[in-house]
Amino acid sequence: MPLYRDKVARELERSKAEFSDPEDRKRAVEAYRTASEDIHERSTKGEIEVRLGEYEQPGALPTGEFDEFDDLCVPFGQTWESHEAVNEWARECLEDRAVIAADGSQIDPVREFDRPVGLVQALWLVNHHSNKREFERDVEVEVLTPEDLLMDDSDSGYMRVDTEEVAVARFELEMQVLGELIEEYSDVEPTPVAMYDGPLTLSFAQMFDQERRDRYAEALSKVLAASECHEVPFVGFTSGSKAGDIGTMLDRLGEISVSQKVQDFRMLLPYVENWGDRSQLYVCRRDSSLDWLSTSYRGETYDFSEDIAFCYMNTGSGFALDRVDMPRWIIDSGFSEEVLRVVRAEAAVGRGYPEILSAADTDAVISREDREYFLDMYQDFAEENDIQLRWMDKALSKKRRRR
Repeated sequence: MPLYRDKVARELERSKAEFSDPEDRKRAVEAYRTASEDIHERSTKGEIEVRLGEYEQPGALPTGEFDEFDDLCVPFGQTWESHEAVNEWARECLEDRAVIAADGSQIDPVREFDRPVGLVQALWLVNHHSNKREFERDVEVEVLTPEDLLMDDSDSGYMRVDTEEVAVARFELEMQVLGELIEEYSDVEPTPVAMYDGPLTLSFAQMFDQERRDRYAEALSKVLAASECHEVPFVGFTSGSKAGDIGTMLDRLGEISVSQKVQDFRMLLPYVENWGDRSQLYVCRRDSSLDWLSTSYRGETYDFSEDIAFCYMNTGSGFALDRVDMPRWIIDSGFSEEVLRVVRAEAAVGRGYPEILSAADTDAVISREDREYFLDMYQDFAEENDIQLRWMDKALSKKRRRR
């Protein structure tokens, strides 16, 4: 269907007042900022933990940085006068440092035939940042068969396509690849850093059934365990995060007198105002999905339910702040600032978004043409192996109209 631009323009004009900041939100943001300053001035980390002890999910908990730093912001304290100077600083930070990333893509279940098929792939990159310009790249691919995609529908009594299977299979493959790379490069010096484009929490998975929750949790927990076991930092990067964990903590502390919730970045913007500045590190205690993060790895049991830390960082060009998640062992090992330095350097090279994640995302994309080619491959495969495929009526009608 075409986009009716004149009607869209009129609708945007009609709704412009709804896109501006209402006064009640401005008052709420100020209330949260005042509360955060007051808490920091008159409380210690231990006192806050005691006050939040009755809550299983207080939103967030302070780390040792709460007592270590006088301000809510941990300043970066470095400026440049040109992009060339920024790139030179980033080059020095990243020199000989292997940075690992993986990103996935998918082809949702192809329903043109009576036998559905899907595909997931995870492209991985390792940039060694060396004079030899070593840059490794490969991709792992998994085809999802009717056995994977068809499920019994208890309501209708018929088989139907499982629309959620492709997404969880993609996540599992991404995490599998990252875990294998962490182990493979664990002996490299200086210590590599593995990056993932997304959070290291599973709040989104709460909407799924228990079996899928378990699969998401096991996949992420295995990477976290590999990271700690091999002492290779693993971080999740969320560009322009809209999370509100610190705000929830302030609310649980009884410091907020307004009813409207405020996203963390709105509260922190005046403090984290310069490029490279960041908030203090906190431990995420958002919801019960964190309690799923446990697994066994190489004979050892790992529990990350209270071990996912985060901070907000000013590294992007957008309005919101970026969020960096990391397992708490990185903080306990005194390695957090070095890891955040790598994240800053990658973001500097990528002009606001980590270069390694941008490269992985670009290379992983599956286009519409790729999907059509995959469909042709599937037909050829079926013919070569005497597998009977029947076009679904709706799909066949569309195909004829588009000729």
